[in-house]
Amino acid sequence: MKKFFIAAVIGAASATAMAADVADSYVSGSVGQGRYKFAGDSETQMGFGAAFGQNVSEYGGYELGYANLGRAFGNTGHSIYFAGVARYPIADALTVYGKLGPTVNHRSGDDSATRVRLMLGAGLGYQFDKNWAATLEYTHFGETMDTTPSLWSVGVRYYFK
Repeated sequence: MKKFFIAAVIGAASATAMAADVADSYVSGSVGQGRYKFAGDSETQMGFGAAFGQNVSEYGGYELGYANLGRAFGNTGHSIYFAGVARYPIADALTVYGKLGPTVNHRSGDDSATRVRLMLGAGLGYQFDKNWAATLEYTHFGETMDTTPSLWSVGVRYYFK
């Protein structure tokens, strides 16, 4: 578990340092409510995430991220993902977007497991100025050992332009 977290922190720090040199890139941070569904029951906990992304066109790009989904059912959930991002502007400063890609889900605690699953996300972004945006997002991380983790979050993005 510690190795997983350390690798995620080192990766995020490296991506942030490199982001200033990559055109149309961004870093983001979010906080929200992680939710686990298990055997007809559900639990919610505070979760958070961090990501590095790059816009390769007006309508698409990619994102590499980490999410901590909090502790539930005796386990803590972590995810590292790589996703393609499609976006569509619906107003001058408002954009709707979707994410799809593989995620490595790690559950640590009473019943540890690591699985690769398909991550699916959707959200809204509001661009305050050329560098700052706010986001509202839902992300589903796929089922891991009969547990289905997801995250509702609000966040900020900083664009390197």
